[in-house]
Amino acid sequence: MKYGLIGYPISHSKSPAMFRAAYPDSDMTYDLIEEEDFERAYRRFLDEYEAVNVTAPFKGDAFRKVDVADTISRELFAVNILKKKDGKIYGYNSDFWALKRMLEPYADKKERPHVLVIGCGGAGKAAALAALKLKMAVRVANRDFRKAREFCFTGGGMIPIRLEQVPEQMSSTRILIYALPMKIDLLDELQLTGKVVVEANYKDPCLQDRCAAEGVTYISGMEWLAGQAIGGYELMTGIQPDAERVKACCAL
Repeated sequence: MKYGLIGYPISHSKSPAMFRAAYPDSDMTYDLIEEEDFERAYRRFLDEYEAVNVTAPFKGDAFRKVDVADTISRELFAVNILKKKDGKIYGYNSDFWALKRMLEPYADKKERPHVLVIGCGGAGKAAALAALKLKMAVRVANRDFRKAREFCFTGGGMIPIRLEQVPEQMSSTRILIYALPMKIDLLDELQLTGKVVVEANYKDPCLQDRCAAEGVTYISGMEWLAGQAIGGYELMTGIQPDAERVKACCAL
């Protein structure tokens, strides 16, 4: 059985190593399907693979291809798993479930902790929805404010804010989720003491060193990656992965 990852660029991806760790005694394979054009990558999936993970920038494109999407994917208009089943293409979003598990220890229905999500791509949307489902108060900031506003109004229950408003929102923020792929100058202005910081980017994290130096609770993109992989691989293969080996592969 062949599995893989669709995205661009993905040459740095740890997914093949994680998949091998998840199924050390299996003859299943996992490839990087690195195509700048989504349609080319999707055709390769149809021709060669049983199921694939999908990463940036193609999670929305992948959603538009599915015949059957799970409930969460329909709310996010994004999937990170495509799977062939019964002659149809099924779509799932394991990003959401990984984030929900990571945020659960900080949920408090009485006080409704305030969550600020910076970034409104696939990862940011999954994080925002996970926080919302945990009854947290969610605000979403993005470089393109219209995109944040559209997502918040479509999903309901979240507040869009402009990127320049982020510093003034930090005093009431309990959890900061940074879901942009690069550092923006605004980050240096933010007061992080006493916060919980979650970062999606595991290749070039922007906040990890600072959080370590300041004693700030930090949840890494690597932990997020491992969490979505453990749940996602079982959806893809129908076989429970070795979770501890996946975590070890990510040095967690």
